[in-house]
Amino acid sequence: MKWGLRLGGIGMILVGAVLAAMYFSSGAKAPEGDLSHKIHVKEKVITGVYKTYGVKDAPVPMWLAKSVFQNNMNGRITNLRVRYKVTDYADWSSWHNYAAVDPTQTVVDVYYPIFSSACARLTSRAPTELQMECEYVDPAGQKRQTSETRPLTMLSRHEFIFSDLTAEERTASFQDMVTYAELLAAWVSRSDDIVARLASMANKRAGGLGASSSDENCIKVMAALYDIMRIIHISYQHPPALVDKKLSYDLKLVQSLQYPRDTIQKRSGTCIDLAILYAAMLNSINIDPYLVVIDGHCFPMAKTPSGKFIPVEATGVGDGYAKGMDFEQAVKSGLESWEKVNQTGRFVLVDVRQTWMEGVANPELDTMPPDILEKWGIVALVESPGGTEAPPVGYASVQQPGGYTPTPATINGRWTYTLTAMDGRNLSGQIEISSKGGQLRMVATASYQMMGQDGRYHQFQERNNFVGSIDGQTLVARCDNAVYTMDGRRVPPQGLPLQLSLEVAPDGRSMEGHVANSLGAMAPIILQKQ
Repeated sequence: MKWGLRLGGIGMILVGAVLAAMYFSSGAKAPEGDLSHKIHVKEKVITGVYKTYGVKDAPVPMWLAKSVFQNNMNGRITNLRVRYKVTDYADWSSWHNYAAVDPTQTVVDVYYPIFSSACARLTSRAPTELQMECEYVDPAGQKRQTSETRPLTMLSRHEFIFSDLTAEERTASFQDMVTYAELLAAWVSRSDDIVARLASMANKRAGGLGASSSDENCIKVMAALYDIMRIIHISYQHPPALVDKKLSYDLKLVQSLQYPRDTIQKRSGTCIDLAILYAAMLNSINIDPYLVVIDGHCFPMAKTPSGKFIPVEATGVGDGYAKGMDFEQAVKSGLESWEKVNQTGRFVLVDVRQTWMEGVANPELDTMPPDILEKWGIVALVESPGGTEAPPVGYASVQQPGGYTPTPATINGRWTYTLTAMDGRNLSGQIEISSKGGQLRMVATASYQMMGQDGRYHQFQERNNFVGSIDGQTLVARCDNAVYTMDGRRVPPQGLPLQLSLEVAPDGRSMEGHVANSLGAMAPIILQKQ
């Protein structure tokens, strides 16, 4: 005998056995045995898809906890009810009530949390806990309670795992290694003005064609979208942690993913980042986007108006300058990969739009100023003469012979810097540079206000100690030691180590480049010598 019941974010399945005694008389003996329970919890929460956890019919199983109860008592248990919460991120769920559980009967209770939007603001991992409470009335009419707490890790909004199946649950199939692959659609921004504007620039370069009017126009627009990635110098970045250069990610590790706007700002990304950006631009121009996830790699694919699939090797952008593929070569490479995996079956095809419809929604992103592409230098590159893939100002290849050659001694001193944050705000600070034995020591300090996770503004101060060197016009440095305070109280540094990369201007009075943290965030930075 089976019973099934769903309420709010919780699903319950009762697996029956032979029913025992139906009730106890007033003279019945004291109840014996207990209500045993086990709880199974997914230890990591993918906050980038926090909205999907509450969707019971999502394309992948999004439950967070399963509680298994068994009545081992010598009579009927009544008024069983269970609820859950995730501290700071999900309030108590509604009680799930069941009138009676007979001896030997088992209850499997499944929890689908309704997370708060605070998840979308997590820029680093956060520890929390899942709480379960259970109440019931035993066969003697006594009310009993039980509870359990389990630790959880809230991943940052950029972090992603392909699967959390245990070794016992996983088979040898590729699909078991990528059970969460369809959740990548949450990173493909559906309505980000930054992506839409860049895609519109590409479409304009293609003559303003209607991509959905014919296959020919569709392919022309696809080529323009690919070309604009090269024009703004977006480059493929192989994850430094992976020794095998044939792999772009490790299915067993937590991945750090960029949203399309991040890749536009940083002008670099892994194969997944580039595929996500291209898919988002396809959608913006009304071309059906797909993602193909294979062993250690991911590439985008488009469907033309006639239903033809065209894969594109997005990593063909190369280093963002000359070492890459043109669009025709990128399509040829994509077709070769697509044909190969169709023979082996080791792939997952993510229909981005269909997955959105099934409840895999984008998280909220920060509001950006309307001229953010100008601030990032994107518009200047697109509107450069001929829109060619010319190296940007400051790139080593454009330095003139006989020009200024910086040395550690010549750049010693005090510099001011301006850093453009992800929300478009400009943050200022100072960097004191000294050198010893050819090694640079750089102390960067700043004081600023920023909104915390509580929604209020706080005063932050930071001191980052970099050690680096200079080679030609390029300065590189790393920070493993930092001191941060919030409202005067010391707080743990986030995102270490920091990586700083700068190009020294020909006159030696300014430097320009970017700073990146270990969480995948990158920001442009400009230094001026005082």
